[in-house]
Amino acid sequence: MKSKLSCLILFSIVSTLPFTVSAAEPGEASLTLGIMKITDESLDVLAGTGVTIDDSDTVTNITGGFYVSPNLSLEAGIITGAEVSASVSDGDSGTLYGKTYSVSGTISITAKTDPSYLFGVKYSSPESGPLSVYGKGGMLFWNVSYIASASGTVTYDGTAYSGSSSLTFHSADGSDPYFGWGMSYAIGKDNSINFDYMVSEVNDTDISGYGFSWVRNF
Repeated sequence: MKSKLSCLILFSIVSTLPFTVSAAEPGEASLTLGIMKITDESLDVLAGTGVTIDDSDTVTNITGGFYVSPNLSLEAGIITGAEVSASVSDGDSGTLYGKTYSVSGTISITAKTDPSYLFGVKYSSPESGPLSVYGKGGMLFWNVSYIASASGTVTYDGTAYSGSSSLTFHSADGSDPYFGWGMSYAIGKDNSINFDYMVSEVNDTDISGYGFSWVRNF
C-alpha cells in the first residue's frame, strides 16, 4: 500500500512538468526521491523444514548529487531502515553467523537495519534524447540488529534465553561497496524518472533491490 501511494504521488508530480530535455551542467545539483523493493538474504541460512522466511521489504531513498561534468556526479544519500524476519519451529537447531543455536518453543527472528548512508559516483550516458542509461557505485554504511521474539527457550552460542520476550542477541555495523545500474527518462527540462537496480552486502550477506525514483536538477 505504501509503495502504491508513493508511486501515485511521484506520478502526480512529474505529470504536471513540461516535456523538454536539458543536459546537466557542471556545478548543478540534483535531488532524488524514490522507493525501493529490497531483498535481504541475512536470514536465508535458517531455511529448512518448518521455517518461514520473509526476506523482502520496501524502503524510501533520498539522494543528493553534485555534477562535476554533464555525465558524472558525486552522490550522497540515505536509505530508510528495513526489516526481514524468520519464524523458527520448535526443535530447530543450526548455525547462525558462526555460532550454534537451538530452539525449544516458538521463536521469530528479525533482522532490523537502521537507516543506511551511501556515498558514491554516478555516470550517465551522453544524452541523445529523453532516454539514457547510467551506472553508479560507492560505499554503503549500515547498522543491523538481530532480535529474537520467543516463547520458550532459545540457546545461542551456549547462552540460554528463556521466557516470553524480545531481545537483541546480535548486532553489527560496517560498510560495503554498492553497485547499481538503470535507465533514466527525461520528462521535463530539469526532471526525470529513474528505474534502477542496486546490489551490496550487509554483515557478509547479499542484499539487492530495484526501485523507481523522481530526479530534479537545480
